[in-house]
Amino acid sequence: MIYVDTNVFIYAIENHPKYGEACKKILFDIESEKIKSSASVLVLVEIINVLTKINKILKKQEKKPLDIKKNIDAILSLPLTWFDLDFLIIKKASEYTYGVTGVDYVHIATMEINSVTEIISADDELDKIKFIKRIDPKEY
Repeated sequence: MIYVDTNVFIYAIENHPKYGEACKKILFDIESEKIKSSASVLVLVEIINVLTKINKILKKQEKKPLDIKKNIDAILSLPLTWFDLDFLIIKKASEYTYGVTGVDYVHIATMEINSVTEIISADDELDKIKFIKRIDPKEY
């Protein structure tokens, strides 16, 4: 099983110039069950947060906003294993000293507690975590 980081979803949604196509392919492979994948419900929280920020920018530019509900519904329709947050994950995350963000600590703890050792992510900060193998979306 492989963990899917938030940026994979965001880059596919916003059609990121560098990662957009690669991330769309990853999501297609998840949808067609070519890969067995997982994510934390924290990913959903982060997606809503980022899309809300993007919509504020689009509003200022007088452009059509992204449909957050539609995007979340599409993500939830994918055959991913969703890991809930619990106190054990938060406690484990608080013990790390890897020098990445606190949000990444929660993702790492979720992976460790659920015995997931691979993550698809554009975030090369995760390379600091030696028990995790990061797969860059463009190298997937």
